[in-house]
Amino acid sequence: MRRSRGGFTTVYLLMILAALTAAAVMIIDAATARAARSISETVCASAGRSVLSEYQKELYSRYGVFALRGDDALLTRLASFYINGSLLGGKAAAKPAAVKIEASAEGYPALDVEGLARQIRRLAPAAAVMKGGVLEYILDNADAPDPDIPGELPSGTAEEIDPIQSAEKSFGKDADRNRGRTIASNEYRALPSRLLGYSKRVSLLFSGGIFDLSFRTLLEDEYILAVCSNAVKTGDGTFLECEAEYVLYGNSSDSANLRAVKISLFSFRFAVNEVKYVSETGELLISTAAAVAKSLKEVKTILAGGRVDKLDYAMHLRIFMALVPRQEKVARLMDIMQLNIRKIDGANFEFRNYAYGFDLNAVFVHRRRTGDVEQSFCYR
Repeated sequence: MRRSRGGFTTVYLLMILAALTAAAVMIIDAATARAARSISETVCASAGRSVLSEYQKELYSRYGVFALRGDDALLTRLASFYINGSLLGGKAAAKPAAVKIEASAEGYPALDVEGLARQIRRLAPAAAVMKGGVLEYILDNADAPDPDIPGELPSGTAEEIDPIQSAEKSFGKDADRNRGRTIASNEYRALPSRLLGYSKRVSLLFSGGIFDLSFRTLLEDEYILAVCSNAVKTGDGTFLECEAEYVLYGNSSDSANLRAVKISLFSFRFAVNEVKYVSETGELLISTAAAVAKSLKEVKTILAGGRVDKLDYAMHLRIFMALVPRQEKVARLMDIMQLNIRKIDGANFEFRNYAYGFDLNAVFVHRRRTGDVEQSFCYR
């Protein structure tokens, strides 16, 4: 009986020990798996940040815009290099092994107007939109008398006076007709706005009116005016001299964009002057001739850096920006960036080859007592 009890106790203790051992093994195994998952997540996060560090440095330095090469094969090679490099060395029991690594930028193409717009809105100071005050000024000065109405208005007939024709004739003779540079036809066709289907504008007269005066659009317009050169504000290292004018019209030459903005300036000033003259004199025919003469003079004053009715050239550009759809403006801003960055670093920069981010999917295997365990991790 004593031997039987002793044997039973021994067996019972062995069973308890086996259960405790199994529990300990399971706990250790689970802890090891958790550690392996943590390692894989950390490795992926680190690799993702390392791949993002391969961004286009000049684009970011000059414009604050982030973009990296959107080649999936290149992104996969970079991710594999950083992940496998992080897993090398050491003899940790929880160390996983990467068996599949894939990176894709398909969901974040840089040739995306809204993607770029989100970035530039963060870069434009909110206070900048208050500098304009265009609508406020117009409302405050709508009924103000014009101190420059001449005592004697020139005579003429409606048939003899065509305001736009007069402006085109005047601007066609000035020295600016050969000003600036021209984008080569092959480069022009490869610009983002052309690839996205936005054509050039001959005039803003038939643009359809004010498109959008939302806060986001005002922020985008202020960013455009801040980073782009124009006929009055020159820029350093710019391919085009009249970048803001290009954003408005999209012509391939500075001279064509400058001529287009002169016509728009004249049209805007003529409308204001015509209303003032007619309201003061009640004579439509002779008021038209006076309004044409004064408007031509005002255009020259504005382009020389002066002000008319307290509005300088930048203020008039703000008004014109409101006449162009926001996506069209942002697309042409991409053109400007591409033209200025394209040859730097010895690389031919084009937005269509870049992306604003990527997806990383990595599968790891960790050998445990219970077999192989696969883990998937996505990084954006």
